[in-house]
Amino acid sequence: MRKALIALFISCIFFGGTCYGGTPTNEIPMYGNIPFTEKQKIANENLFNDVVQKCGSRNEGAKSALKVGWNSLSKNDPKKAMRRFNQAWLLDPDNAEVYYAFGFLVSFQGNLDEGIILYNKALKIDPGHAMTLAGIGYTYKEKARILYDKKNMKEQDAEVKGILKEALAFYEKAAQTGNVTGYDLRLSSLDQDLSYIYCSCAILSEVNGEYAKAWKYIKLLRKHGGSQLLDPDFIKELSGFMPEPKS
Repeated sequence: MRKALIALFISCIFFGGTCYGGTPTNEIPMYGNIPFTEKQKIANENLFNDVVQKCGSRNEGAKSALKVGWNSLSKNDPKKAMRRFNQAWLLDPDNAEVYYAFGFLVSFQGNLDEGIILYNKALKIDPGHAMTLAGIGYTYKEKARILYDKKNMKEQDAEVKGILKEALAFYEKAAQTGNVTGYDLRLSSLDQDLSYIYCSCAILSEVNGEYAKAWKYIKLLRKHGGSQLLDPDFIKELSGFMPEPKS
């Protein structure tokens, strides 16, 4: 179980600081919800007109901004990514992908509670958004990791187990929803997104002692070409608890 916990807790990425003090509003989700000045409103209208001319609609402009934002994030430039995500929000504030992008970025910066709030905004628009559900699963997994480290434990206690079960519940809901959309905006692929979800489900299932379920998700993971996501030591440990089913 120790190796499964290690595999679970090292799979996190951080992109920078967590403090908004002195940060420009265009680098804060939704511009910090600060009302626009008259000058900014005029600039926004000019942006809308320019985007419609170049992209055909504000919705298409938002998609382009999201793609640039995710590309910036892949190059480890979270400030530029947030600026582009904000532009996407300005152009299309009812797009679940925008709030997913916000939630993803702030969560991986360590702002877990804010990430959950933003993810829930995405779910209000699209309750079955798989990657948003997986994102909430990630925040609970991180909460468990932080508590695990804080308590300096060798094995999970009841509190950590409870949080990990919540994480698994969200990942499993993501796996079951079938609504794995928007990957073209995130510069990923359907197989990559599904592989991430199944990998998380497999590891958390093993941590929770649900070995048959873990093997089920590993089978799905392999089907979508994500075998490289699993540490061989994890497979070895899981096999020690339960041999891989032949069928």
